[in-house]
Amino acid sequence: MTPDETIHRVREALAAFGRGDIDAAAPLRHPDYSSTIRGRASISGTYGWEAMADVVRRLFDMTNGTMIAVPEIVLADDENVLMYTKVNASRPDGRKYDSHHAYHYRLKDGLVIEVETIPVDQEAFKEFWA
Repeated sequence: MTPDETIHRVREALAAFGRGDIDAAAPLRHPDYSSTIRGRASISGTYGWEAMADVVRRLFDMTNGTMIAVPEIVLADDENVLMYTKVNASRPDGRKYDSHHAYHYRLKDGLVIEVETIPVDQEAFKEFWA
């Protein structure tokens, strides 16, 4: 894949997750998919596909679908996409989250095989998801 194609593939998956449409993202992932969310928040950890899909559903529910990630910087080669992203969300109890995340997406055979999420403000991330 070209760098533009890897970016397109990752953006397709992100758009599906952003809509809470896990089924639309499933065909874009590799069978050996894993995702790691760095930090000490309640959602931090390493997950396979089904477990990560459950985390995304939980995030969608916890924020009433308000979580928005807007890529500000995107770099790619034929197997990797790096994104520096502005993330905003709110929770029904009034908590708000406004920070940046760094994401690394690795593709294999044109499918997302590995995702690493690195919240920049670890303390704010931990408090928001507590």
